[in-house]
Amino acid sequence: MKTDYLQAEVTAIDQLTAQLKSGVELDIVKKLLNLVERLIAENAEQKVELQKLRDEINRLKGEQGKPDIKVNKRKDGDVSSEADRKQAEADANGEVAENADGKKKRQREAKLPKIKIDREQICPLDKTGLPDDLVFKYYQDVIVQNITIKTDNVKYRRAAYYSPSQKKYYYGALPDEARGKGEYGVGIRTLIPVLKTECNMSQQRIQGFFHNFGINVSAT
Repeated sequence: MKTDYLQAEVTAIDQLTAQLKSGVELDIVKKLLNLVERLIAENAEQKVELQKLRDEINRLKGEQGKPDIKVNKRKDGDVSSEADRKQAEADANGEVAENADGKKKRQREAKLPKIKIDREQICPLDKTGLPDDLVFKYYQDVIVQNITIKTDNVKYRRAAYYSPSQKKYYYGALPDEARGKGEYGVGIRTLIPVLKTECNMSQQRIQGFFHNFGINVSAT
C-alpha cells in the first residue's frame, strides 16, 4: 500500500474526528492517528535508506578498476616521447591530443568509468638522487576504490527528575530519530534486509557481520 494513500486515509479520518464529542474516545482516536502518522513517516524513511543501500551495492558491483595504460618505450629503453605521453593521457581522460604540428586529433570518449571521488591525496616525489633540473609537469592520477563501514553508537543520557508530590520520575525526551524505534538505528534496520535479499546472507552470517563491528544484534 502506497504511503500517499495511507496519508490521505489518515487525513480523512482526522477530519471525521471533528464530529466526535470530546472525551476519552476522541483522545484515543487522536493518539491512534498520531501513532499511524509516525509509522507512515518511519516507513517512508526506511524505504529511502533501503533504496540508497541498493543503489550503492549495484554501483559497487558494476564498477571496474582503472585500465592499465602502458606507455610505449623506445628501443634504447628510455621513456617514450612527450607526444606519446600526451596521447596516453588523452586516451585515458577522453581529452583532445595534439599532433606534432599542433593540429588536434579527434576527440575520444573517456575510457574510465565516472567514479565518485571522496578525497584526494598528493603523493610528492622524493627527489633524492634525481637530476637538479626537474620541472613539475602534471599529476598522474591513480584511483583506488574503497568503502568504510564504521559504527555510530549513541548513548542518550536522559535527564531524570523525581517528584515527591507525584511519587514518579520524569525523563528528558529522546530525539525523533531514536524515539519509539527500539535499540537499533535506521542504518541497521535498513541494512539487514539488504544483506538478506541482495547478498543472500543467512541470519547467522548477518549476526556475525554486525558482531565484527561490535554491534549486538539479537536473533529475534
